[in-house]
Amino acid sequence: MKKIVYVPLDDRPCNYYYPQLIAKICPDINFVTAPFHLMGKCKISADIDGIWNWLLEESKDADYAILSVDTLIYGNIIHSRTHHRTYDQINECLKRFYTLKSNNPDLIIEAYNLVARAAAYNDSFEDPDYWDTHGADIWKYGYLQDRINRGFSADDEKSEYEYLCNTIPQEYLTDFLSRREKDAFVNRSCVSLTVKGVFDHLVIPKDDTSEFGYAAIDQNKIVSFINEQNIMDRVMIYPGADEVGSVLLSRVFCMIHNYHPKIRVYYSTVLGPTIIPRYEDRPLGESVKAQIVSAGGSICDTAAESDLLFAVHSPGKIMEECCTQKHKDLSYSTHGCLPEFFAYIKNYVAETGKPVALADVAFSNGADLEMMRYAEKIGLFEKISAYGGWNTSENTNGMCLAHIIVDSYYNKFGFPALSQQYSAEFLIRKIIEDYLFQAGTMLEMIDEVPKAFDGLNPRYCGEKSNSVASFSAKRLRERVSETFKNGFKGFDIYMNDFYLPWDRVHELGFELLLK
Repeated sequence: MKKIVYVPLDDRPCNYYYPQLIAKICPDINFVTAPFHLMGKCKISADIDGIWNWLLEESKDADYAILSVDTLIYGNIIHSRTHHRTYDQINECLKRFYTLKSNNPDLIIEAYNLVARAAAYNDSFEDPDYWDTHGADIWKYGYLQDRINRGFSADDEKSEYEYLCNTIPQEYLTDFLSRREKDAFVNRSCVSLTVKGVFDHLVIPKDDTSEFGYAAIDQNKIVSFINEQNIMDRVMIYPGADEVGSVLLSRVFCMIHNYHPKIRVYYSTVLGPTIIPRYEDRPLGESVKAQIVSAGGSICDTAAESDLLFAVHSPGKIMEECCTQKHKDLSYSTHGCLPEFFAYIKNYVAETGKPVALADVAFSNGADLEMMRYAEKIGLFEKISAYGGWNTSENTNGMCLAHIIVDSYYNKFGFPALSQQYSAEFLIRKIIEDYLFQAGTMLEMIDEVPKAFDGLNPRYCGEKSNSVASFSAKRLRERVSETFKNGFKGFDIYMNDFYLPWDRVHELGFELLLK
């Protein structure tokens, strides 16, 4: 049995528990995750020294390590945007990676370190306090600066840039940019650790990015450094964040089992792979390629040679937010053909017996309700093996791929006892979370929590979090009961222990079992 030690990006279920649930499918893997009590919570930093002490001890007899550099240096994803770490503190943590490798030279380290995001709106929940009043301006400042420097700007954009230069308080801009310099220093240091063989592979995900702006500026510098070091075969940069722990688990799984999955990719729309999704910086088709390679697979052209089907429900012409789909753009109907898409999926399953992942990325931040109701009506949920439709496109694509690659291996070589049930549990969890919760219950809670709890802000539930979790859970249970009246794949669905991971309505944690 191979041992994998895992340090997540933060304490939310998507980062902390999802990789554990995928690893649960694999009886020949001992997946050991950093203790939850050390992980912190949102703006409460993880116990960095405590996690390092745990990691150095647990890794002595481990075969693989999947490590979030952001957690091990800053404290979690939020602290990568808000930290006040000095260069001395950063360098002290970087030295520990050498100690980690020297303690166990055979340890294979798969690391990831974000290009920090800059949110394009005024809200400090996940950012520095001054983001409440100047976040959108600081984001626009970087966006315009990049467009000007790359020769894409119009005259009015240059005028707006000059206005922002004189409007944003200098102390805010200095704080933000000095932190980005440190973050970029860590990115370069991680590349150097890969050059020196401390990290076997490195992923540099671009968190909530865009074609222009701070992340694009940083990537340009990092790519140049990677090319200078001639290390492009061991470092990947692409959009993503919360899915990467699971993607790297898939990669390690493939290494352990000498598995090289061939993946047939099929889009629901002709223009789908050419569309640049919201919060991302490149065409959808390019990001799908990156996710597949990062997860240990490769693309093939035919169903016959494939090990699985990655069915991507893509936008018709533009991508919109899930919450706006009651008034969605006409191109969702005119530039796609769901009957043909579903017919292809059903024929693939019938003719090959191989598993299918449905990556629902037509909208950002939630499922396509029309597509899912159609899928429900024709019994498609029973035919697929993995699903995702949450947050950004690459959150969905990466998580879907991680699950389906593991499932496809056992589909090909035989499921051990309970593994197929555990795989089905993760599938139904994602359908419930991304379709019934994020695209339904969660949006209702944003409107209803203030009414039910005396004006409570649904983003800051605080001491009322448990009550709000129960309130959300009641509505979600009703949806689950209505959607799965006859159970799921021969099982009954049991859900309990509901909670709000970050004391807001936007995530709902729970335990789920199929019996």
